Amino acid sequence: MSEQTAALDWTCGRCLVTASWMAGTIRPDLPKGWVSEEEEVYCLNCRRERAADAGLPESSEEMPAAERQKVRSHARVEFEIRRDPESPDNRIAKACRTSVVAVRKARVRIGVPAPPPH
Repeated sequence: MSEQTAALDWTCGRCLVTASWMAGTIRPDLPKGWVSEEEEVYCLNCRRERAADAGLPESSEEMPAAERQKVRSHARVEFEIRRDPESPDNRIAKACRTSVVAVRKARVRIGVPAPPPH
């Protein structure tokens, strides 16, 4: 964390949500889960959605809507597993609005084992 104490806010370049810290508090360089890419900052939710969009093939407009949704869901879950492989499957499922079974299948698909139980 930085020792800066001035108020600062960040605005997501995709959804425009703003995160800020009060003046006089120690603030991080970026809010937790946010990243700075290509001169923009992105919140964690938008990072997941960008991963879902990136998972679609170029010809996705020709895909049935249900298939597009499935591909996006897989990409979102895989992003979250890679982002935090030690996170429990139920937490990833909740964050991605899917089932624990889907998270377990994704772990097998990308070769990332589940963390040991706590």
